[in-house]
Amino acid sequence: MYKYKKLVLGLVLGAISTAAAAQEQVEEGAEYRGSWGISAEFINFNTDVATVNGIADSGIGLGGSYSGEKGLFNFTIGASLFYVDDKAEFSQRVHNSWTDDEYTEDSSIDAVSLYLDGGILYPLSEGVSLGMNVGYRYFDIDRSIANCSNCYSEEIQIESDTYLKPFARFTFNDRFSGTLAYFSYTGDKGAENSVQFEVNFNW
Repeated sequence: MYKYKKLVLGLVLGAISTAAAAQEQVEEGAEYRGSWGISAEFINFNTDVATVNGIADSGIGLGGSYSGEKGLFNFTIGASLFYVDDKAEFSQRVHNSWTDDEYTEDSSIDAVSLYLDGGILYPLSEGVSLGMNVGYRYFDIDRSIANCSNCYSEEIQIESDTYLKPFARFTFNDRFSGTLAYFSYTGDKGAENSVQFEVNFNW
């Protein structure tokens, strides 16, 4: 764990210093470009952690993000909702205060993620750029009854983590581009890796 933290810290500092040096070489009039993105993602969890928590060892996510670029520097901030199969669901009687009905509901996994990363994006050609970012991802995952404020719930032990994100960006035209990214989580906290494809657009 300590080695991973030292590696991530070194990469963060290296990325920052490289970006700063690169920015000095960029023309003063370097254009800032911002874009919004819609993404689909496949995430893998550590098998042992998934088994202990009673969930599948993978999940599918949908999300949105905002990305910015200036010179060689880039950043992304985003959010995702994941569908993860519940292998240890429970049932509970629920009372609907509006209709005064009672019925049985099964639990499901509620998984939300927020993330922020930054680093270097280098153009290989007019339509293709390669990048390497470092970032932090917040996970909030629990097992609960949907739309029930006072029902029983269980926290899933998938912790927030740092990650490395190599990625490729493909420019389709002036308004649309696509980004294929690989998230490699560094802290042995439950999430192992994920692959994300994002469609980016600006106006």
